[in-house]
Amino acid sequence: MTSTTQTANRALWLSSYDEPLSIKELPIPEATTGTIVVRILAAPIVPYAYLAHTGKLAAFRLPLPYVPNPNAVGRVHAVGPDSVRLQPGDLVYVDATVRARDDPNVWRDGSLQQFQKLPLENAYPLNEHWLLRELGYPAPLLQAIAYYSVAAGAVMEAADVRAGETVVVGPSGGTFGGLAVEVALALGASVVALGRSEAKLSAMRDTLAAGDRFKYVVMTGDDGADAQAIIKATPDGAGADVYNDWSPAELAGPPYLAAAAQTLRRNGRVVLSGGTHGNLTIPYDLAMLKDLKIVGKWMCAPATLHRLIRMIERGALRIGEESGSRLKVFSLEEHHEAVEYARVNGGWRSYTAIAPNEA
Repeated sequence: MTSTTQTANRALWLSSYDEPLSIKELPIPEATTGTIVVRILAAPIVPYAYLAHTGKLAAFRLPLPYVPNPNAVGRVHAVGPDSVRLQPGDLVYVDATVRARDDPNVWRDGSLQQFQKLPLENAYPLNEHWLLRELGYPAPLLQAIAYYSVAAGAVMEAADVRAGETVVVGPSGGTFGGLAVEVALALGASVVALGRSEAKLSAMRDTLAAGDRFKYVVMTGDDGADAQAIIKATPDGAGADVYNDWSPAELAGPPYLAAAAQTLRRNGRVVLSGGTHGNLTIPYDLAMLKDLKIVGKWMCAPATLHRLIRMIERGALRIGEESGSRLKVFSLEEHHEAVEYARVNGGWRSYTAIAPNEA
């Protein structure tokens, strides 16, 4: 079953890490058993896309050539014979995390094309009535689910945050750290956001309007003083249950970890979710005496993603422009401008997307 008579599949093709992306016409994939083909409406362009496209990120340096970019939002174009729920025309989120049944290496071509083939289990149905009509979100905005899924993996899955707990997040001004703050608040936790810019932290407080459940601390680099300031910001000065670290790749190490770890209560959890390649700086005796749990987390499991989508569909987690999001959409032909725009304008709630097809 298919949803359109379109015969061409225009794609962005990465054939060399030393040359820019080019537009290439590919065949429209066919849906076979266990697969689905999605007509892509919008694919997120992350701030570090320029590094991935030039081979400067080892984790994304795949054998060439291929169509880059993993996540997307789109409509089902065709389904294999074993599809039970999804049908052509359905609105879906395309998840990047491939858990192949036998060989994950076969799933190479991403979402910067008009039609993407993927495993059936990587397409998550979206409630069009709630998202597009009741909440009024434009379809391209739903690509933000890709970013929230990373934060959900850390906060909902690895940290298992519960209502009434206290979560410290830092640095919180970037794309994922800010969303981790949002997810924790949506779960009913109190949050202490860490950063060096009081202007950014104050703006986040005003945007979220979470009342006393949101506090922030402007970090100074003095671990002892910063730890005391964080503890003071927690409810009743009782300390925190979770520290979620989002140190970016450009930093030599996690700058807030040593201070934040001191604020954790007994059985506290440290979740590492950033990109730094530096070493940890948690005192051994502190981790031992407080029974701290230290875990790394990247992306999330299907059950967590389903739960996150339900939170967004029902308005428990607001992601629209009315709640502070900014979205800039480019065409396939404008891909160079899109990558540069994302590099310069990345940050919390600032999204860049490429739309290979019209909605």
